[in-house]
Amino acid sequence: MKHYKRILSLSALALFSGHVDAAVFTVEARSLGMGNAQVATADIATAAFANPAMLSFQPSREDFSLLIGVGAFLNDNDGLIDKIDDFQDAYNSGDPGALTIAQSMLGDVIAPELTALASTGFSGDRWGFAVSARADAIAAGTTTTTNINDPTQYNLVLEGVLTTEIGASVATSFQLFGQKLAIGVKPKYVKVDNSFLIEPITTVDTGIGDLLDEQNKIDLGDFTTFDVGLAMSLTKHTQIGLVATNLVSHTINFNNSFGVPSTLKFDTQARLGLAYRSDFLTIGADIDLLESDALLTSPNFQALKSQQVAVGAEFNAFDFMQIRVGAQKNIADGISEAAQDPMYTAGLGFWFGFNLDLAIIAQSDSMGGFLQTGFRF
Repeated sequence: MKHYKRILSLSALALFSGHVDAAVFTVEARSLGMGNAQVATADIATAAFANPAMLSFQPSREDFSLLIGVGAFLNDNDGLIDKIDDFQDAYNSGDPGALTIAQSMLGDVIAPELTALASTGFSGDRWGFAVSARADAIAAGTTTTTNINDPTQYNLVLEGVLTTEIGASVATSFQLFGQKLAIGVKPKYVKVDNSFLIEPITTVDTGIGDLLDEQNKIDLGDFTTFDVGLAMSLTKHTQIGLVATNLVSHTINFNNSFGVPSTLKFDTQARLGLAYRSDFLTIGADIDLLESDALLTSPNFQALKSQQVAVGAEFNAFDFMQIRVGAQKNIADGISEAAQDPMYTAGLGFWFGFNLDLAIIAQSDSMGGFLQTGFRF
């Protein structure tokens, strides 16, 4: 799979030379290790990204946090990387079978995602606060042709969206009918860029200079919106959470770098979560209440739409090490059978005087990981 790093690098370079939520609810390492279950399990370091209400729903020993993390994921359910690899081997050797391989990849999709984030938070007896920032990038590529019988006329069409988000979260908690209830809100500023590129599949690992040309990028401006979260205890160890993002939806109409009218939508989304938490074990389950289209303009990429069900667990060994496992399944309508297969996750957390969290996620030909560090006390 020699093109794995090349295609991922092209996407990253094209986007970052210039935050998009590839999924409705982006993740960080702790949540990812637990299958992306997060709405009712978030700790003080991750609440700003998962559910702002959880800032005031923390054990008293967790008063302050600082978090810095990076992650990447490559969705290749159609096996497009291997097909491009096989095609180039056949094409470069003069094998006439190259055309058959090229035809087999028409409409296949590949989608890399990249994330960088940072946050700091404080949680008191009744109030919690956090300031957070993240840059999320999603790129999706598909194979098209102007002449189905000519292998030199097949192209990888790549679109990318980069969003940079800065948010300030505040939460408070109180007693309601004998149960603890927390409410949190996160106003946020979002800046958006779009990139649209075309590369022949015969030379998809070349031409980086052209891909980085400023003419391929469009500044789509910025907007403000906010997220709202709720969390409530059900029993001593169980709680329920609900979060809605982008309460003020936003639509951007523009012409892409090829002059084609395009529309990018940041719609309101919602996720429900249930959790069991004790000193030694945390179990969580989340479900997206709404189906989310891919945050891309091309209809070629709407097969990337998402509605996730997530489950996960974290085992705490004396606060020194945490072991995490989980799974998530896409239940959206109209996606491929491969996209419906569960994704499995695993993660580890360590305390070395500072936190270090690692997580991986895998499904067939798709895989990714997240690494973050910080302090929490």
